[in-house]
Amino acid sequence: MTAAHHAADPVAAPAPAELAATADRLRAAAAPLARMSLEERIAAIDRAAATWLDHDSERRRLGIAQVAAASGYPAASVAMAIDHLWEALRARELSAVVATEMPLTAGIAPAALALHVLAGNVPGAGVFGIIAALLAGTPSIVKTSRREPRLPALIAETLASEDPRLGAALAVAHWPGGSALHDSVALGHADLVLAYGREATLDGIAAHRPARLLRFGPRLSAALIAADACDRAIADVAAAEVALFDQQGCLSPQLLVVEDGGAAAIGRFVEALLAALARLAITLPRAPLSLAEAAAAWRFLARQRWRAQEGAAVEVHADPQAQFSVVCDRSGATPASPLNRHVVLVPVPSLRAAAGVLARFEGSVEAVGYAGPERRLDEAAAVAVASGAHRLCPLERMQRPPFAWRQSGHARIASFFASPPLPSAVTTGTGSPVSETGTDAPCALAPSSGWETGHTP
Repeated sequence: MTAAHHAADPVAAPAPAELAATADRLRAAAAPLARMSLEERIAAIDRAAATWLDHDSERRRLGIAQVAAASGYPAASVAMAIDHLWEALRARELSAVVATEMPLTAGIAPAALALHVLAGNVPGAGVFGIIAALLAGTPSIVKTSRREPRLPALIAETLASEDPRLGAALAVAHWPGGSALHDSVALGHADLVLAYGREATLDGIAAHRPARLLRFGPRLSAALIAADACDRAIADVAAAEVALFDQQGCLSPQLLVVEDGGAAAIGRFVEALLAALARLAITLPRAPLSLAEAAAAWRFLARQRWRAQEGAAVEVHADPQAQFSVVCDRSGATPASPLNRHVVLVPVPSLRAAAGVLARFEGSVEAVGYAGPERRLDEAAAVAVASGAHRLCPLERMQRPPFAWRQSGHARIASFFASPPLPSAVTTGTGSPVSETGTDAPCALAPSSGWETGHTP
């Protein structure tokens, strides 16, 4: 077990008795944390953000190097992840979410202890929840993933250096998944569990019957591209979103739903997309694949080629080494991507027709990234609502979520209170996607859309 203020190896598993003692210590840390004003907490977190965003910071350099080595992602991808993470954790963004959610928690006690079970698919995944716990006044045990154990510990150490009361409210550890003794102790002590990962992992946690469980399971996102945005520049943007983290995150586009401007226009867009993916294979190389991942990609491509040979309206465009591919599917039976830079492109007669494509993935869509004229935002919003997405944003911001993002439908801070006052529904009373800008109003040209207009300069 590594307390936030000790620079030790978080991979070393604590003994179950030590884990129990840490849980007791953290509960005691709730009182000093509660005596910190929200303004003090926000200011300390903002100072930590400034440290990580400083390109001359030794902590930033160390973090990038260690996360890249552990995860296999190139250092450039890790640097982008760190920038995206901490840009969303500046004082203005935090204050806006506090102002929105905290008044609704009046008179309700926060959870006394939270357990965060992190996944290692994307650097920084789960950090928003850790920060939200501190703002709510809830101390936390953070169980890291085996693939990426270092970043949560480095972040906790940064927070502790800014204010020891924040550090005392965090403990970072790792123990093997499925270790019944460790799981029993941690889950038995926690009043709230935030669990990220595969459904089997989440089901295993649920089997322990934790007091409260917030599930952050596998989800996918889709790009929605209007015909008059179907050009080389947008192809470059789409390819960048596909390549960043190899589609491992829930905000990574696995589907590109493109308004059909004719076979020639779609063909030119596919060519531009392939060219951009080829460039990114050099400048932002894919992380090494496991044997199972590589086999899944080859099976996917073989099956799509077989479908094409059997007469399905499918075109397969793939790198010879299967480093990336674009499968253009007009068959009406949209396949699921195997991830790792293999994207499915589906032409549709209109933007609104994209809802039918996404219906196959109902209950699994996290975000819709839109590229097109602002005057058509209401059409994009209708697709997002129909798909059950929790976020509607510009295509180029798909993997730069704001702190206000209701991930998997959960309120960011209010979820830490015993009776969550905010519904986890994805729509407002008018049936529009919930605005997640945190700091910005919805787009003036589409006030009902909940359009995410971008981060604060």
